[in-house]
Amino acid sequence: MISEFNFFSELSFLIKNKDPFIVFKKPSHNKIVCFQGKISYLPLDLINQQKGFILMPFDSQLNGLILTPSKITETEFKLDRNVEINSKIKIDDFSPKKAPYIKSVKNALNHIKSTELEKVVCSSTFSITVDSEKNIEYFKKLIQLNNDAFCYFFHDPLTGIWMGASPEKLISLNNGVLSTCALAATKKDINESWGDKEFREQKIVEEQIIKDLKGTCSDIEAGILQTVKAGSLFHLKTMLKANTTHRSKTLIDKIHPTPAVAGTPKDLALKYINNSENYDRSFYTGYIGFIDDYECDIYVNIRCAQISDDQLTIYVGGGITQESNPEDEWGEIINKSQIMLNVFHEI
Repeated sequence: MISEFNFFSELSFLIKNKDPFIVFKKPSHNKIVCFQGKISYLPLDLINQQKGFILMPFDSQLNGLILTPSKITETEFKLDRNVEINSKIKIDDFSPKKAPYIKSVKNALNHIKSTELEKVVCSSTFSITVDSEKNIEYFKKLIQLNNDAFCYFFHDPLTGIWMGASPEKLISLNNGVLSTCALAATKKDINESWGDKEFREQKIVEEQIIKDLKGTCSDIEAGILQTVKAGSLFHLKTMLKANTTHRSKTLIDKIHPTPAVAGTPKDLALKYINNSENYDRSFYTGYIGFIDDYECDIYVNIRCAQISDDQLTIYVGGGITQESNPEDEWGEIINKSQIMLNVFHEI
């Protein structure tokens, strides 16, 4: 383990030298880890034959990437509780996005009412200009503001920079024990009550994950429903555990994408997203983390952003059910966007 100063100085050198790396911090841990090494672009079938750190797209038909570490560096993370969250960030530049997003929600509601589609996730992007010379400082602020999330900084000369703070585990597999979570619903104020829409949205995710795991897992157990904090927002979450003899790839294929990022039934939700979304989600709502044949620790890639030169693109989305209100859904993705906007604001 090296000093924090030397750790981030080395990251700056790697960026200038255009060397690929992934830096990450697990939720509520005090250690930051950097993997340096070779990156390969492969489908999940081939990635699972290697051991390393993966970044996979939302579309399972597309190749993801795996970084096979040749050097691992660590430092200790010191949480600074004096780091401030900006309570108000100007979103005037995003106003042109409002009407198209509300229209997409209304279209989704019409589709839900007229078909067997029960839930679908509508997403969008927001873009702002940032100072790419401060990318290391942005990441430092990201981990300070999101200590309870999986935080990462991925750098590859071909792919560019991705950064995120995910509150959602896709799957962990260790010694035949699988753990995952059903995470859904969003509110900004802890004192605000959860409504039927939020409880139902979370239950949809939980029920679908359990259904997907049957046949590959036994002794599936659901924990208690709880409210969890993620940055400045709160969500409903249930932890799920099970026993299995299957490989990481098989289990990932079973549950990705979950209803939390696509919808349910899965096939109808994916068809609707492919036909209606007018942009490429890329790695947003894909997954990221460590993988080995019978061991993995993978997170859903939400609350994330892509940096290309000085252009920052933030990806956000919300689950639409028959109880959804279009104006409220717009407010939800604005709230979600501020998780990342806070990171890049006034450094």
